[in-house]
Amino acid sequence: MHCLRLRQPDRERGAALFLAILTLFILTIMGIALMFTTSIENTLAGTETKVSKIFYAADSGVEYASAMLSAQADYPDSFTTSTQLMPAGVSSHYPGLSSDMQVSLTRPVIVGYSTNTGDPMQSGGQVYGSNQFVEIVYAVTSSASSTAIQATKVIDAEVGVYPKQLSIPRPN
Repeated sequence: MHCLRLRQPDRERGAALFLAILTLFILTIMGIALMFTTSIENTLAGTETKVSKIFYAADSGVEYASAMLSAQADYPDSFTTSTQLMPAGVSSHYPGLSSDMQVSLTRPVIVGYSTNTGDPMQSGGQVYGSNQFVEIVYAVTSSASSTAIQATKVIDAEVGVYPKQLSIPRPN
């Protein structure tokens, strides 16, 4: 006689398949999360680069104004308007390229005069027109903007130029 054995249900049957699918699901979710994190980090790094470029372009305007104020006594008089673009080739502004950065400067304004520590005072009864050398402090505003990277930066700075002979400032 042939004996039939009744099979008892195997509770562990299929558990390996279930664990494998669960592990793959968890790894897939982790991979997607890492992909999104990498994408966000890449976007943030690109934005940081854009902000740095526009900041340094605006800073180049302040440095340009400092150099021009040191080199030319009549630099503020060379402004045709209250604001002007920096010359082509000095900054990243190049005429004809609509997507490039443009750096503009406001007319430098004299904020005040100061003598440096250790300089002799030479008033001689006159304040203006004397031989006194002073540091002249100018207020300069430089702004950089770019349509390509969609950013704008404005820097307000005080620039000290020394030595300059004390004289009566010309009216603008």
